[in-house]
Amino acid sequence: MYFYYLEYFSYLCTRLSIEADGHVVHHSPPSRERTSRRRPNAGCGRRASGIHRMNEEKDMKSLQESEVKYGSCQKSEELMQSLDAAASQLTADDVAYLERVEQCQIVMDKYYAPKEFILKVNSIPTLSIGDIHMVQAQAKQGKTTLATILVAACLCGKFGVVEYALDRDIKIALFDTEQFEYDTFIQYRNMLSMGSVEGEDFRRLIIYNLRRYGYEERLQFIKDVIMREKPQFVIIDGLRDLIPDINDPVGCPMLVQEMMQLASEAGCAILGVLHNNPGEGKARGWLGTEWINKCGYSFELEKNGSVVTVKTPINRGAPVPDWQFTFGPDGRPTCDSSFLEHRMKIDNEKIKAEKARNQAIEDDKYIEPINNVLWEQGKPMTKTSIANILSEKKIVGSTKALEIINRLLDREECPFSMVGTNITIKRESTGDKIF
Repeated sequence: MYFYYLEYFSYLCTRLSIEADGHVVHHSPPSRERTSRRRPNAGCGRRASGIHRMNEEKDMKSLQESEVKYGSCQKSEELMQSLDAAASQLTADDVAYLERVEQCQIVMDKYYAPKEFILKVNSIPTLSIGDIHMVQAQAKQGKTTLATILVAACLCGKFGVVEYALDRDIKIALFDTEQFEYDTFIQYRNMLSMGSVEGEDFRRLIIYNLRRYGYEERLQFIKDVIMREKPQFVIIDGLRDLIPDINDPVGCPMLVQEMMQLASEAGCAILGVLHNNPGEGKARGWLGTEWINKCGYSFELEKNGSVVTVKTPINRGAPVPDWQFTFGPDGRPTCDSSFLEHRMKIDNEKIKAEKARNQAIEDDKYIEPINNVLWEQGKPMTKTSIANILSEKKIVGSTKALEIINRLLDREECPFSMVGTNITIKRESTGDKIF
């Protein structure tokens, strides 16, 4: 019944557009193209005239089909009587329902703007406008640095593999909820410097430190700024400071829902920054779970030495490839591939050396038990014999014992002496074998 009224009112509105002389009055919607991008064309007047005639024919055909279904209204009095009669059958609840249906129903004859993305990573779009997104990682893994890189890419067009995807400039708002004011200022300065901002372009980026406010004040301030300043890219660093209990089963879903509605209503991408649970790869608390479930894209950071790998495990489009950044000699982030290779090589050498040191410390624990076995036997012994005795004494398994003995014998300063292929105790003062 409701859809009958919707269709009937559409017909009545078409009738209202008929003037006394029978011509259709067209109220064309504004062009979807921006005015600044339009170009004069000598033939545009003729095309517009042709489109106008096509629209008239389309409307008249629709009108004729509707008159067959609902009857013709030749006079304005009859039209108003029909309108009054139809309206009198609707209650206030009916009208409210029909308004909601018109707002929410997806139909084929309505234009829907395609989704826009703020950035691209290796030409793959990411960070869609109108959605919420997340940056997650353990503490001190580079979350704030990633936010700085993303903003710099928006300001200068490209930073490493991260490229700006829009064909217009946008306003960016960043909310810092936890850092000291001076640290926020340094971050702001780095963003402008890395983004090569000159002149009045710095006004595209607005940044706020909300450490002084409580939970409710922070959230309200963020909403006020978004609705008044109309930024299209919003970063909240960090989400945890917007709600007292990140495991609140009621408050967390409400906060996520509020941010989703805000992103849709204001037409912006909201990127939230949140820590992972210690020792896990999951975002903290109920808040992290709810945000991840609703977000369009999530960035997850893994730090290995001085190189940070950025992954996008959650995406609502094409998979986004992993990419990396590190810190240059000046302490600022860089995505330069040659420098990344250099730092990874240094990091691998450090990791290898650290692993060798830790292994040596572990192997040193078995030098005394091996010497005790040699003293008990009173003669040189093969590696296998020593390993079997260590296993019988339940000190270490025979296979692992052989690995330990081989590593000890490979040292520059071996703690044992060799007699052919046998092992014996080394005299500490001279290094000679004892027996």
